[in-house]
Amino acid sequence: MRASPLSHGVEAPLTAHIAAHLDAAIAQRITPGAVVLVARGPQLRALVARGTTAYDDPGSRPVTVSTSYDIASITKVFTATVALQLVEAGHVALDVPVARVLPAMCDERILVRHLLNHTSGLALRLSTLRSLAPPALLAQVCAARAADVPGTVVAYANVNSLLLGEVIRQVGGEPLDAAIRRRICEPLGLQDTMFNPPAALGHQIAPTEIDDVWRKRVVHGTVHDESAAALDGVAGHAGLFSNAADLWRFGVAWLAGSDRLLGPAMRAQAVANHSPPGAMPCGLGWMLDRPTSMGRVPSGTYGHTGFTGTLLIIEPRSDTIIVILSNRTFPRRGEPLHYAAYVPIIERAIATA
Repeated sequence: MRASPLSHGVEAPLTAHIAAHLDAAIAQRITPGAVVLVARGPQLRALVARGTTAYDDPGSRPVTVSTSYDIASITKVFTATVALQLVEAGHVALDVPVARVLPAMCDERILVRHLLNHTSGLALRLSTLRSLAPPALLAQVCAARAADVPGTVVAYANVNSLLLGEVIRQVGGEPLDAAIRRRICEPLGLQDTMFNPPAALGHQIAPTEIDDVWRKRVVHGTVHDESAAALDGVAGHAGLFSNAADLWRFGVAWLAGSDRLLGPAMRAQAVANHSPPGAMPCGLGWMLDRPTSMGRVPSGTYGHTGFTGTLLIIEPRSDTIIVILSNRTFPRRGEPLHYAAYVPIIERAIATA
């Protein structure tokens, strides 16, 4: 990890607890390795790297605190952050129909807000479109109509964040990767967060899967998500690679008292519950209070998961930030057993904050 302006004060008991749980997960072959970072705002509490990037396979390396991972759906939070910046600046409104921004969009009932809180009603499975060229894939997405009345049902779907990325491109006047780099990475000094990392950085990146079905190769340094790969590695729902230090900085920028990304009113709105009554709680881009992936956490905890085995969790009352990076999809994807392995880490980190 490069030198950081954030302060270090590692807690030995918490570090030992994390290491023991990671070692158990590696021994059970839930993941070949992982990095866990726990902080209280800008103060580091624990930083642990265990295991290897690919078990004993050729090219496997020891995991270090600087190892980068495909963060998968945590990309969605970066996309949402840029969209909220555009809302805050008055360039687009939460309740404007997406079709007003993207004329190819057929369902005029879907609002920008619905993309952010996964209530668009769109049920299109993007992986079924992975063999299409980008223009054809986007045309299919825009042609889809909501299966449920927009705003009435929470149904987490990649298509929402994909469309949000297209809204950003149209409203902001620049591609999504450029927008995230200019609006988030450069202001926060996130030097290791990027789409399509250059091949020269491959030794720092953990592979995600041995793909025997579609790509017929080890997926390493290119996005794991098939539809994002079809879109040349840049999409609103997946494609970013990052490491623990960068995601820590991003988390600090979301805490109260920081105006580096958004003003306090917009940040508060983003982490409030925007779901219909009785539905699983969603903010604007964030997941809220999710027992399966977060465990027993205080109400108001927000975060996001990534299919590859990544988590970013923020408990705002104690300013606790938890970053967990792993490649649980290596060598091949399976049931999400990593949640059971990581929840005790999350609960201990918050309980001792």
